[in-house]
Amino acid sequence: MNAKYREFVLFTLLMVIILIVFESFQQYYYILQFNLVPPSSFTFSELIIGQTYRWLMWLAITLAYFGTTIYSGQSDKLFKITRPWPSAFHLMILIGINVLIASILRFFLNDQAISLDNLWDNCVFYFFQKTPIYTLAHGAMLGLFHLVNSNQNLVVEILDLKNQKELTTSETPQALSIKIGTRNKIIPLSDIVWIEAYDYCVKIHTIYQHAYAMRNSLKALEKRLLEHQFLRVHRKAIVNMNKVLEVTYNSSSFLTLEDQTKIDIAQSRIKNIKTFFG
Repeated sequence: MNAKYREFVLFTLLMVIILIVFESFQQYYYILQFNLVPPSSFTFSELIIGQTYRWLMWLAITLAYFGTTIYSGQSDKLFKITRPWPSAFHLMILIGINVLIASILRFFLNDQAISLDNLWDNCVFYFFQKTPIYTLAHGAMLGLFHLVNSNQNLVVEILDLKNQKELTTSETPQALSIKIGTRNKIIPLSDIVWIEAYDYCVKIHTIYQHAYAMRNSLKALEKRLLEHQFLRVHRKAIVNMNKVLEVTYNSSSFLTLEDQTKIDIAQSRIKNIKTFFG
């Protein structure tokens, strides 16, 4: 797990624990206050277990969604406060999925046979019961993620400014210097196959099938390496075009490198690649 998301996950787990305890006490109070079932027919630990199943399910689905969103690079679009509709749309999908799975899970917890009529009744029940607290919980997660993501973007901007300053005071490099512990690893540009965005760092992939992490950004490296046959082909990749074996243009275009690595090409970058190869 990336270090910058570790705190986000820990806060989320703490929030889920609080919600499990809160809803268990709430359910316990309603049962006793309104005599819904005889007190002897259940225990508080059973309520805790039932709420734990539902909230762990909610957490798994939500983290899977967040992880997919982060991995696909859509986090800026989906979690931008000035554009709430994408977040609201995905929130409705998440609530629908959670309500459906909670309804199905209830049959297994109560050892009941599943029927469409009972499933519909359960869905309606959980929709009205869970939608408000699911919305609040998702809102809290969106807020936490926005803070983490904003911090990441700030770090990238600082790195860009630092690298732009270095660029004005140094010549175009023939090699990249990567700090590893107390020493610097010098990698000739001719040994670099491609460069991959990795968190707010980059990974330098070499002809020796080894990758090195470097505190830099693709944006800064793109400017520094442009004169050395390196081309930005995707928001996550810069490629040494001398290492390209084949280019495939279709609905999902990609480059095939000499080591058989396939790199996706962004549609907006296809023209630049065609121009490069003449």
